[in-house]
Amino acid sequence: MAILELKAQHDALQKIATTRDPLKALAEFVWNALDADATEISVDFARNALGGLDGILIRDNGTGITRDRALADYENLGASWKRSSQRTRLNRVLHGKEGQGRLRFFSVAQRASWRSVYADSGALKKLSIEIQAASLHKSEVTQLELGEDDTHTGTCVELSPLKDTFDWLSSEEAVMDFTAIFAPYILQYPGVVLSYDGQVLDPSATITHTREFELRSIIGPTRTIRDLSIKVIEWRHSVGGRKIHLGGQSGVVLGSLPANVTAPGFEFSAYAYSPFFQEMADANLLELDGLNDQDYTKVIEHVRDVLSDHFRSRQAEKSGELIQELKNAGVYPYEGDPKDEVERRERQVVDIAIHAVTSYSRDFKRAENSLKRITLGLLREAVRHNPESMHNILHHVFNLPKNRQDEFSNLLQKTNLGNIISASTLISDRVVALQVLKSIVFDPKHRHSVKERGELDVLVQANTWIFGENFHITLAETGLSRIMQRVSEELSGKKSKKPSLRKPDGSIGRVDSFLGRVVPHQQQRHREFLLIELKRPSLKIGRKEADQLEDYVNAIRTQPDFYNTSTFWNFYLVTGDYDDAVRERITQKDRPEGILLEKPTHIVWVKTWSELIRECEARLHFIAEKLQIEVTTEEIEERIAQLKASIMREDPRMLNGSSSDTSESEPESLFDRASSISPARIPGGLAANRSE
Repeated sequence: MAILELKAQHDALQKIATTRDPLKALAEFVWNALDADATEISVDFARNALGGLDGILIRDNGTGITRDRALADYENLGASWKRSSQRTRLNRVLHGKEGQGRLRFFSVAQRASWRSVYADSGALKKLSIEIQAASLHKSEVTQLELGEDDTHTGTCVELSPLKDTFDWLSSEEAVMDFTAIFAPYILQYPGVVLSYDGQVLDPSATITHTREFELRSIIGPTRTIRDLSIKVIEWRHSVGGRKIHLGGQSGVVLGSLPANVTAPGFEFSAYAYSPFFQEMADANLLELDGLNDQDYTKVIEHVRDVLSDHFRSRQAEKSGELIQELKNAGVYPYEGDPKDEVERRERQVVDIAIHAVTSYSRDFKRAENSLKRITLGLLREAVRHNPESMHNILHHVFNLPKNRQDEFSNLLQKTNLGNIISASTLISDRVVALQVLKSIVFDPKHRHSVKERGELDVLVQANTWIFGENFHITLAETGLSRIMQRVSEELSGKKSKKPSLRKPDGSIGRVDSFLGRVVPHQQQRHREFLLIELKRPSLKIGRKEADQLEDYVNAIRTQPDFYNTSTFWNFYLVTGDYDDAVRERITQKDRPEGILLEKPTHIVWVKTWSELIRECEARLHFIAEKLQIEVTTEEIEERIAQLKASIMREDPRMLNGSSSDTSESEPESLFDRASSISPARIPGGLAANRSE
């Protein structure tokens, strides 16, 4: 008997031998068997009377461990015979080269015992090796007599007694995780038979899809990582956790880490191979949690990006057949091809949501087509106008499992699809609204028939951004008395009852739309308001209309409700054209063109429809061009028709040909009509344009 003492301190060896993953400890002994050209390997568990695990046995039919190799390798850490070889005798890839794998038992058992039969000069011989967890630096090697069953080479490793129950090792989850580790190797060398707890592993029976990516070189912060290859295996069943397995060369796994990739509905294992990972394993770095090596981090980020792109494509592929079925049934919420880039992005997310719903919602599968059509329309509107609401919809409407809800939410967050769609929809709605407005005020077919009240003001209500991003609509088409009531409520917090406000000449004042918004200010009682008077596009104003606007300004500002308050007013008069007298007043030196009056507490603008639209187009042009938003003539006409139809349905008098103008003595608020019109029916209608 020989006592070999490893020339290293026990505490240093303990750090090398420690692993928190018992399955990885078992895997090291399987890799050693594969490196010994074993074609049959079994991992079995010795159980006590109560079914608990007492020990672990790893058997193989490999070439065994010769006495000379044991004397050399077990005495010197890092002196494994594998360091001088690139491949096994059967020309298979090698896993370990540092001679550290045999010490991994330390995390599982108190003792590791090898019984190995090997060939020496044509004759079979047998030896045993034993290492105690309490003295990792010592290996006891003993020559043994052959037994009756020792008819061929091979090794049996026994790990006992176990340090813990480790019942998880015999679970189905452990079997699948073990399969994931060795699947690439078994697929690469189909002659290898590996069994775990009596179950022969057959990865091909549970694989649904595989993909290999071409070799890449990654430029890291301090070096270039060459020959990085990535492989993805998609499983029919869960493999106990999505992981990225790292190896030095194809088929070999040196370490693993969580994938952290959003892939709804997929169970997968990813494999990344590069000599870089072999270097990391040789330095014992793949065992470290939170490894912050800059080059390593760069490579892992790249791997995860590749996987994310892969599963987005795979999700689209899987949903393709399902989407076609929904189209054939007439319940898919879109028709034809996407009309622009915005809708294409939108459809991608909707399709993924549809796939999630149809995969996990039994109620949806059993629903009638009419209900499916309504439900999918709800999904489309949610993605279009409020992608962030999808989590609640998937939970409350479709009762999806929480993990599937989270996956979809993470998909929107990590890919910024929610932000892209929200921004795209916002710009798209504005472009469409602007096109409709242009058609109304410029097209001769509409220009001479459009009305300020009931048509233009409703469109403006839904799109107050045309006057500036800080303005939101509150009330529309009301008398100045209603305006005073509204402003008084905002400033004082109580309803003010006052007689109808009259202009200096005694008549009751009216404006077409009143829009307001509180502007953030250091003084919380500060208020800023917007007051708009709309004129039909065919009208040309002069001094009379400009003076009338000043009357409105003075009537509002001189009310006692605003005495000693911090208030700023923005007044607009929008018209088709103005005469030279007005032009002279709004083109003064040293101030922007269009300002009629500018004081510390208020500013008064006069704008033509063409000026207003041109300014909006300039703001939207760049983004709209990048999004490739196009609005057809048919869509413009359809939205104008929807606008008019909405107004007429809400006001029966208009069906009888009555004028939309109401009595000056009893002004009517068109806000009551406009507020009941769905934003979806108003061109460019956005919820954000309503009063806060």
